[in-house]
Amino acid sequence: MPGHAYITNADPNVLKGIAIHVAGGMGFGVQDAAPWSVKVTQSSMAASLFLGAFVCYCDFNVNIVSSPDGTQHLVLERNNPWWTGWIGMNRVKNRARELADAYGNELIRQGVQILQRNDF
Repeated sequence: MPGHAYITNADPNVLKGIAIHVAGGMGFGVQDAAPWSVKVTQSSMAASLFLGAFVCYCDFNVNIVSSPDGTQHLVLERNNPWWTGWIGMNRVKNRARELADAYGNELIRQGVQILQRNDF
């Protein structure tokens, strides 16, 4: 899945808290998927199937990953709703970028040192 990642030295609990609160504050539905994974959604697949590009169907996974080198990664993976066409896919891509940017801003606001940001 394409997405964005921040590499930090932050506590994983801080990263998960940021993942939940920032997404919720931006109007996404947020639910725990696993101990270090959060499901972030907006709109529904059914609406996107009927309305196509008029609906921005976001179905993102946010994972907190501990690396062997001691760093913590906040990884946002976005969906690719191909059935919405080029316009719908670009809307989802832009919404994921906005969420990733908001994560970065909140990391900085909380004093978390960002070692690197990767877009993949």
